[in-house]
Amino acid sequence: MLPLPLSKADLHLLHVFSTVVEAKGYSSAQAELNVAPSTISRQVSDLEIRLGMTLCQRGRSGFRLTEEGKLVYHATQQLFGAVRAFGETIDASRGRLTGNLAIAVIDNWVFNEWSPFAKALKAFVAQAPDVFIDLFAQAPDDIEMSVLDGRVHIGAGVFHKHKPGLTYTSLGLERMGLYCAAGHPLFEAQDGEDIDALLKNSAYAKRAYLRERDVAPISRKMETKAHAHQIEGIAHLILTGKFVGYLPEHFADVWVQSGRMKTIGEGRFDQSSEIKLVKKNEAQPSVAAKVLEDLLRNFAQP
Repeated sequence: MLPLPLSKADLHLLHVFSTVVEAKGYSSAQAELNVAPSTISRQVSDLEIRLGMTLCQRGRSGFRLTEEGKLVYHATQQLFGAVRAFGETIDASRGRLTGNLAIAVIDNWVFNEWSPFAKALKAFVAQAPDVFIDLFAQAPDDIEMSVLDGRVHIGAGVFHKHKPGLTYTSLGLERMGLYCAAGHPLFEAQDGEDIDALLKNSAYAKRAYLRERDVAPISRKMETKAHAHQIEGIAHLILTGKFVGYLPEHFADVWVQSGRMKTIGEGRFDQSSEIKLVKKNEAQPSVAAKVLEDLLRNFAQP
């Protein structure tokens, strides 16, 4: 068993183990640790001996954590998180924000310069120039898992079903339009009856990261012929002139202004998506994360 207090050697072994877990194997961890896989394997074995536990299974089936390994990894994240929080708190008491801040947001918010996130991030960078920011654009499910796993401090996205262990706070609404592009029969359609008939025969581009039939009832009347995992993919499909699909208004505006895309039915099928801040329930937020969270709340749309 590991003695208390932990030695520098113990902390190093725990760091190596955490890196292997996050890299999903020894070979992938090699670049991060800058040592040979054989050395990494030996260090993980040393940690297993020190703990009296089997932390992972390795072989032809790949790298896999045991239940004990999952427990040790979670405890290690808490340990290193507490150490980082200590340093950040001390720096903050001296009037200086430091450390790392990992954030995950839905991809279309990265392109929206008027979103609460864009405004909050700009204010945060001005207030905390010494904080290293790690920004991820992810699908909603991936954002939730990243927050739960501790890979990111906070996230923002569209979450229709809440996961246990997470807290959600509304940041406002985002307007979504149903779009088609030049070359599609709906692009020139004017009459309401024609639009309804043409929609039934239209190919629909589905957002793979959403339960589309629940959030966009009109999609039930169309056949899904394609799906995309990012909002850019939906735009590319629509621009072929063969698909219709939903896009945030701010995202589609560049193609609308150039005459390459238009909303269907003059906004009759528009909808709003609620953007929410998500964070882990029991997690003690870092000082930097708390500052960004407060800024997001301040810039949230009423």
